[in-house]
Amino acid sequence: MKRQLQVYKHDNWNQMNILINGKHIVVSELSSTFGETTYDFFTKSEMMAWAKKHFANEEPTELQRILQVFEQA
Repeated sequence: MKRQLQVYKHDNWNQMNILINGKHIVVSELSSTFGETTYDFFTKSEMMAWAKKHFANEEPTELQRILQVFEQA
């Protein structure tokens, strides 16, 4: 079963998506500065630990909103 969630989308070049394909989770980050970067995870807890570390510098309300999307994965 494939499922896709959008974490954020500022425009066509700055966005982050989560693709769930069975037990394999791929987080794709598109940036106008760095291009496309993908991160592969095999457990939800591994992905959540990464997300908390990756978004540690965000404002508390934005961090909470982003982590809620990751929780839905």
